[in-house]
Amino acid sequence: MGQQLKRNGDGAKAATIQRLIGTYGEVFPDGCIVELIGGPQGGNPRLLLWDGAKETMGPLIEFGGVKYEAAQFPESLLRELKLPRQSRPHGTTRQLLVEICKLVEDFAGLPATSASLVGRFVLCSWLVEAVQVAPALVLVGPNLMKANQLVTLLHCLCRHGLRMTGLTPAGLRALPSGARFTFLISQPTISDRLEALLDDASHRDQKIPHRGGLLDLFGAQVIHTESIPAGDSLSYRSIVILMIPGGAQLPVLDPDFQHRITEDFQAKLLNFRRANLRLARNLQFDSSKFVLPLRSLAHAVVAATPDDAGLQAEVLDLLREKDDEILAERWTALRSIAIAALLVAGHDSPGEVVYVSELATIGQEVLKRRGDNSAIDPGAFGRQLKSLGFRTEPRDAKGIKLRMSEDVCRRAEQLARDFAVPQMEDAERTGPQA
Repeated sequence: MGQQLKRNGDGAKAATIQRLIGTYGEVFPDGCIVELIGGPQGGNPRLLLWDGAKETMGPLIEFGGVKYEAAQFPESLLRELKLPRQSRPHGTTRQLLVEICKLVEDFAGLPATSASLVGRFVLCSWLVEAVQVAPALVLVGPNLMKANQLVTLLHCLCRHGLRMTGLTPAGLRALPSGARFTFLISQPTISDRLEALLDDASHRDQKIPHRGGLLDLFGAQVIHTESIPAGDSLSYRSIVILMIPGGAQLPVLDPDFQHRITEDFQAKLLNFRRANLRLARNLQFDSSKFVLPLRSLAHAVVAATPDDAGLQAEVLDLLREKDDEILAERWTALRSIAIAALLVAGHDSPGEVVYVSELATIGQEVLKRRGDNSAIDPGAFGRQLKSLGFRTEPRDAKGIKLRMSEDVCRRAEQLARDFAVPQMEDAERTGPQA
């Protein structure tokens, strides 16, 4: 791998030339890592190799018979990128989290619960390869000064923090692939197309086609905007922090103090990463206490403290409000209504054929009895059934149909449990009234 053979004029092997591999960092199965660290006088980064016992630093690193060099960054991007210059003992994970939370409380004026979630987000950004779906931190509210100061602080703390505004889908695709940035995006609105691309980038094993190749834009995201984007995926993987006016005057986070925070905490967090990344990747976590859409976020927050069971146990309370909000939304969400309609049809017409239009009518009645008079679009209702994995039978004169077989009824019951669909009331089970 990474080698070329040089041959003489007769075609005989003359020498082996080892090719340099440019890298933004490597994680090996045995827990060894190659990490970017800051270069001299702000120049191009160097590399640090941690083999589990000792560290080696330099512009070139050799490991496993391969030579690595730091990948080149555009100069304007390099100026904005925060990188550690060395590794420094971080104490325990609990001590490090307390220090980060204290900074968040002091400079962003957040209450303890919000600060604890922000602190865990920072830690997760350093262990992001351990999660399937990267978390997002969404900052909304009228206090722009508080939000800007929190973004500035996160720029100092998060791994490979990259602060941007005016971001478009094309701009996101133009960034270096595989750098594991923590994207810090501050702009009034997030377009639907950008939100969809950010969602794609949040999945570790999904690569994005671009100009005949595949982009790896996986990384944690901070989004400071005027209102919460409407997409379900962002909602489920995000920690929303409200930027509300009030409280004491915040201390100024001036450039000198930013530099001091960066120098101190980037070094500690690099040490935290190399001590905990393998633990986080092997972490076994029972997420069944959370509603299904919240489980990826819960896993990311738990994985941020892989060596401290006490901190992991706190996550249920930290995410309880979001869990309750999702449960409340489930009451009238189309997916919940579709599952409820299937439960009604399975109860009333087991084994029989039911038309999708009839299921939509049942769903409309369920929605009405739950206090929502919105009209259900039969086409959208049918697409929702397909997205839930139900196979319809060929259309006839009356429309598309679905047989309420034992398998269909069993799947509807399982989906009701997975998506925490509210229990059916007797009135709802009776179906539409005459």
